[in-house]
Amino acid sequence: MKRTITTIIAILTTFLSLFSQQNYDTTGNAEYYRKFAFRSFSNENITLPYREAQLCSSENGKSALVIFLHSSSYRGDDNKSQIRGSAIRNIVNYLERNNIKSIVIAPQCDKNHFWNDSDSKASSATKQLIDKLIADNANIDSKRVYIFGASSGGSGVWRMISDYPDTFAAAMAVASYPYKVYPKNMAQTPLCVVVGAKDKIAKPSLVKPTIKEIQKYGGTTNFIIEKDCDHLSIYGNAFNDNNLKWIFNNKK
Repeated sequence: MKRTITTIIAILTTFLSLFSQQNYDTTGNAEYYRKFAFRSFSNENITLPYREAQLCSSENGKSALVIFLHSSSYRGDDNKSQIRGSAIRNIVNYLERNNIKSIVIAPQCDKNHFWNDSDSKASSATKQLIDKLIADNANIDSKRVYIFGASSGGSGVWRMISDYPDTFAAAMAVASYPYKVYPKNMAQTPLCVVVGAKDKIAKPSLVKPTIKEIQKYGGTTNFIIEKDCDHLSIYGNAFNDNNLKWIFNNKK
């Protein structure tokens, strides 16, 4: 009887563990995760754990550098959470299906910071990481550096192209709005912005004025309002092939 109870407990424990993983990890299988090596970068202010995937390495030419900034719910230091979710998975799938030689970098912001903090510690460290990657790897095409972000990560994208207008070939900000940015600077980077009409956080009304300012300065924008989407349901619509193709067709 005691052995039977022990066996039942073991089975229940395994089931609960698998159930928890299934709900936390919605992006797929082990093959996907094996693409990403574990890395870490530090400066004097902050440490950024990050994951790195080298895709389509056998293709000719240099690699595009693709940066993905996660949403606030994935902040931490496990160096795993930031590659979960459909957004980065869709980007990786697109790159592989289209044989785009690329290096995908997914840094993880700690719980004491956000990508668009006023002190710029996270965004500054991300820029330093990008610079180091380019300096250390002659195989990276510095004219094809792309940055993506969703929710809090999308706000980080707005900040990055504002603070570092000479860095990116194109950028994509999803379910986010600009904060303390300079439209004249952002006009130098082709920008795709996708928001949901039903989003009560990143409302289209918070985005439209900056889009108009960017266009006034001659910037190239692809501004999309998904009429049936809110803050969470926007992800599946935003990171689609058409929008990703628009991004990767740009070079600096």
